[in-house]
Amino acid sequence: MKAIGMIGSLCLGLALAGCSAENTSEPLGEVGQAEDNGNHFGNLPFQVESPDFADGAAQPAQFTCEGNPFASGISPELDWTKGPKGTKSYAIVLLDTTVLAAAGFNNAYHWAIWNIPHEIHTLPAGLKGLDPSAPLVQFPDGLKGAQQVQARGVTRYFPPCPAWQVTLAQRCGLSVPPRNTDQYTFTVYALPDADITVPAHDPLVDSNYVHRLDAIFSGMALGKAVIHTQSDAVPSTVPFACPPPASP
Repeated sequence: MKAIGMIGSLCLGLALAGCSAENTSEPLGEVGQAEDNGNHFGNLPFQVESPDFADGAAQPAQFTCEGNPFASGISPELDWTKGPKGTKSYAIVLLDTTVLAAAGFNNAYHWAIWNIPHEIHTLPAGLKGLDPSAPLVQFPDGLKGAQQVQARGVTRYFPPCPAWQVTLAQRCGLSVPPRNTDQYTFTVYALPDADITVPAHDPLVDSNYVHRLDAIFSGMALGKAVIHTQSDAVPSTVPFACPPPASP
């Protein structure tokens, strides 16, 4: 059974650690869809899941930079229920919560997509990260009008790639650190406007464009649904220079 990310303190009776509320709904699978009453998945709370990973589990390698150049990898599928009353569109943000807790927002916010039409409740897998041979935008049918961007304002997906220091150390002849495992969240925001105009990326205002967008989405959201994952992915190459040698 798919595990589910939920709003606030709602629990789905899946025996998740720390989850103590009573079962409040059916999961997003066949049962919920069979009871559809025009509210997409029926009378369910706003929640998100993925067929590609369980809530809190590791992100499969193909959805990370594992074994590929830094920032390579494709997005996983995400499925969510209908948002609260008044929802006109959805936005999704990928955040590295480990980096956020340790070093602030500069590298923590990976990617955002917004202006997802309100009738759409699935983001199919396959949005690409760094791939010079691919078009800049690879949106599936039904997502016309949606926009996506990664942290530095590039129109691409940015998958988990937390253990890039391993590759840099190997290339630079330094002591190789162990892989680090970072925690991530995909947050789906239910928004009251169908077509949201966001400010252009300006590094002088905010070096991480997705951080700026997340503040906009969270500030206007009617509700949000969150699913958690983790990764220790190591890329094959990194675009960073070797650090200068230590002073004697």
